[in-house]
Amino acid sequence: MSSSFSYPELQYKKYDLPVESGTYFSSIALAVWDNIHGPKLLHVWTGQNPRALNDDRKLVTIANFTLNDEAGRDQEGIETKFYSLPKHGVIASAFVFSLEVVEGKQDIFSFILILPYHELSEYLARHAFCQDKAEKLLCNHFVSHLVKMSSEKALLIDKVDKVISECFRTPLMIFTELMSSIRAYAIPHPIDIKQTFLGDIPALERQSPNFLKKAITSHLQTGGYTVVLGQDSESVNRMILTLGLFLTPKEQKTSRLLSSPVLVAMEDGEGVNIIHLYHYEPGLYLQGYTSMDTNNSSLLPFTKNELEDNCMPSTIINMDKLEVWVFNINLANYIRERSERIRKFEEEKKGTRRSEYLSYNDKDLCNYEICAKQLDSSLVQVFLREVQLLPVNTPGVIESYTTQFIRLLNLKAFALVKYVEAELKTAAEQQASAMGDHSLQLAASSLPRMNTTLLMQNLSINTEGDLRVIVTKAERIRPMTCLDVLDPQEPAAKVLAEFDTF
Repeated sequence: MSSSFSYPELQYKKYDLPVESGTYFSSIALAVWDNIHGPKLLHVWTGQNPRALNDDRKLVTIANFTLNDEAGRDQEGIETKFYSLPKHGVIASAFVFSLEVVEGKQDIFSFILILPYHELSEYLARHAFCQDKAEKLLCNHFVSHLVKMSSEKALLIDKVDKVISECFRTPLMIFTELMSSIRAYAIPHPIDIKQTFLGDIPALERQSPNFLKKAITSHLQTGGYTVVLGQDSESVNRMILTLGLFLTPKEQKTSRLLSSPVLVAMEDGEGVNIIHLYHYEPGLYLQGYTSMDTNNSSLLPFTKNELEDNCMPSTIINMDKLEVWVFNINLANYIRERSERIRKFEEEKKGTRRSEYLSYNDKDLCNYEICAKQLDSSLVQVFLREVQLLPVNTPGVIESYTTQFIRLLNLKAFALVKYVEAELKTAAEQQASAMGDHSLQLAASSLPRMNTTLLMQNLSINTEGDLRVIVTKAERIRPMTCLDVLDPQEPAAKVLAEFDTF
């Protein structure tokens, strides 16, 4: 539906977001800088809720905020801006970028996500996640297609309209649905301990001994990125709430309980597409899904590429079989290979994406039972044993004990970071004094390697599984710590690279 006004900046196309996906944002706007009229609205999508923003003048004012001082912009890429506008009753997250849509002329665009002001604190917890998804949405489905049309003889507004209708509308609906579902199926705060397995550990242990220990240990070793599968939604959500106790409030805000699959028909330039909503989403910490009901029970409801998009390895918990799987058990290899994939993608500006569902038989998936020697954690085992001694019916006791356990892991991670930094600094100083004018390459073998056994002794880390839990925590404090601890060849290469720059 199109709206027409007497003012050029108000001559834009207006759409209503579908009910299934239009409950998170008040409005979404696409604006462009006009050298005569200033910020000009091109497209506006209005949310399907009482908070929807329909005030045209207010939309223009927000566009003014995002595009003012951008004339003559020469910065590449997408710049994110965030505005808190209490006088207007809204907050806005804007993504500003410039493109040569018409040959010889740079146009400056602003893609604006608008929410009610009272959701400020809730949105800030999800801002980084929303920013990442919005930037990918723009890069993959708007910017790339608009750039391809730069040589075509057509007006700017016609090119934008074509990209919106043919390439952008459906991905935008999927993005808005994602943000809506995260709020609709959010982990409650605070978590009721009686709704978790920590409230009745023996009942679960009778079904599968040590299953809860495996699930929590693997969850901690993969940085909280866990997928829970099962046909019984109650057991799936109960496991999600259990593991949610080990996440920060901000991480809980970017998690999602099990939700029913929804099929929605959306019309674009090529006809009607059936979109499967509530699918696996890289970047969410905890998410639950119904197991695939197919003849091939070994298939998982997502692809390998989707898991690889996560910044950390993933834990997969099957509540039907009470099994725990780890996708890419070697954290150091995973981070190195992911960096390599990103580098190659940036160089080639293209990627080959496989669409096959991941199978339990995949070489990168490891059953916890097979890898138990590497993954078992005495810290988690002691924690669960002591939790069973605490009163379940006394509010806040188990929650406080869990918080204290996480604090202990964070302190151990901080101590590990300081230990690694001190070891690398000592190695660098020794090499600097011993090298002189000799070739650094000839002396490479003399660089000390990180002694993992000594590290574990000095920091009172009992098992390799405990070390993996603490290294994963340390990775948040000091990126690439896993390469220094779990991959002893890497520190030498890094130190040599630093010396080569002297």
